[in-house]
Amino acid sequence: MHLHTSLPLPAALADAAAALDALLPSLDAAAAQRARRLGERLRRDLLPRLDAEAPLLLAAIAGPNNVGKSTLFNALAGERLSPAHPEGGLTKQCLAVAHPETASGPGQQALARRYSVVPVAAGETPPVDVPGPVGRLYLAQPRQLAKGLVLLDTPDLDSVVADNRERTEALLVTVDVLIFVVSRHTYQNAALVAFIREAVAHGRPWLVLYNEAPDARLAAAHLDKLTRDVGQPPLARFYSPHDAAVEAGTAALRPLPLDGGPALSALLSDPVRGAGLRQQARAASLQQAQAELRGMREAVLAAAAEPERLRSRLRDALFSTGSQAALHAVPADILVEAFREELDARSRLHRWVRTPFRGLATVVTALGRRMRRSFTGDAGATQLDPAHTVDGLLRDGLGRLVESLAPELSAWKGEVAGRRLLEAALGEEMLRALRTPGPLVADDAPADRDALNTFCRQLVRQELPGGLAEGALQTVATLVYSVPAGAAAVVTVAFGGIGQDAAVWAGTLLSTPLMERFVDALGTGIRRNVSLAWAEGHGRTLAQALEARFFRPLLSHLDGQVADATEKADRLARAAEAIAAEGAA
Repeated sequence: MHLHTSLPLPAALADAAAALDALLPSLDAAAAQRARRLGERLRRDLLPRLDAEAPLLLAAIAGPNNVGKSTLFNALAGERLSPAHPEGGLTKQCLAVAHPETASGPGQQALARRYSVVPVAAGETPPVDVPGPVGRLYLAQPRQLAKGLVLLDTPDLDSVVADNRERTEALLVTVDVLIFVVSRHTYQNAALVAFIREAVAHGRPWLVLYNEAPDARLAAAHLDKLTRDVGQPPLARFYSPHDAAVEAGTAALRPLPLDGGPALSALLSDPVRGAGLRQQARAASLQQAQAELRGMREAVLAAAAEPERLRSRLRDALFSTGSQAALHAVPADILVEAFREELDARSRLHRWVRTPFRGLATVVTALGRRMRRSFTGDAGATQLDPAHTVDGLLRDGLGRLVESLAPELSAWKGEVAGRRLLEAALGEEMLRALRTPGPLVADDAPADRDALNTFCRQLVRQELPGGLAEGALQTVATLVYSVPAGAAAVVTVAFGGIGQDAAVWAGTLLSTPLMERFVDALGTGIRRNVSLAWAEGHGRTLAQALEARFFRPLLSHLDGQVADATEKADRLARAAEAIAAEGAA
């Protein structure tokens, strides 16, 4: 779905990052991890890039445990700053180096927008072997490093400590170029390959160093295999021969170009090449963020699928209950009145005969009521009361709904608040209401009657004169003024089929045959249309009344969950659209 946005790209990305933060409590563990990582990319990478960017090249060294990352870092930095020991796994926080001029002024401000920078004084040993928060960056300033280069040493990407992996991932999404260190023991590790493939997706620049290589030929063959597995070639490949002195820490590691080309330090310090790498990294970050924003949008909507399903099921069942009850009490007096009004509007003759017919109808109505009481007594009046039938059908439908919803409790996978509201909706208050005599909800709906009157007037206009046969039209014209008002109370549509079987709730015994003739003269088509219109309109009113009495807290909660998820998903989609617009510009 295309969502237009007036927000500029930085504002759209900042809004998406805020939406991700708000979503975290509602997501499962896997989705929450994706949301945090995407938020890191937006805040620490893209937003600083879109700001007044300092000409820094951020290069991160990454790789599995005990492969020589810190040894390479120290070699490029020109000082032993990162702990490097044969047992490996010592780096638990991120350490970076930059020339003093790079680490001050605009460079310092640019780094501060990406990381929580902790300066490391000359001669000081940074405590990177002690765990710390995500985003913290210890920054040393050796003068041997080229100006404009910021080099980062990261914890092991295959660490068994989840916090270490999280710190590595948080940093790798913020840099311009990745330098992966592998060995003959790790180059074809499936987890490593998957990590590199994801990290360099969408064209992010990367380099690779094959450490402790027996010879250049074997290093090239193994890196060919790694490139095929990753699916994207590195910008340059390097190898370092196995050296016991390097392993013991008494000599510096020597990365050698495997395919010719400049040395690794020269490649990283070239300002022209660095500008190209930054541009390539920016484009890759935008593309990857766009894909992740769209993926998170789908995940957010998927998380809202369960409350959406439950609220739709509830409202559909309530409407079905209300419409079935409404079908058993369609107000026939409205249809009769609609015919009278249309006939009066078409011919003065009808208005002339209306008064004597109405007088006759009044006499018949009064006589019929007395006769009915003599035959049925007051109990008979109750049995003929359509409101009594409607209430019984509402009770039956609501009882079936409660019974069908019982398994939802055992299958509930949502949050605690939703489960409690569902339990309350199906609990003692509902059962007590179903057992207590008296109407479940009020059945007074003047707005529905007005809507049905308008519908019937339109229907009559369509049917007269062409819609009804001449004989039927004459019969209707006669009966419509003869039917007593009490006889035109309601029409009940039986289960034999809507508009096929109709029984009349008559106000009087004597007038029942008149009403039956009127209903028969109309034919099944008109009866069916009127019945469906009433079932739709009044059935919805009854459903809303049931919802307000029994399910409002639960459905309001579910509505809020769906609305919140939809709103957050739209914000993520707007950010993705803003990135797409940036690329098209």
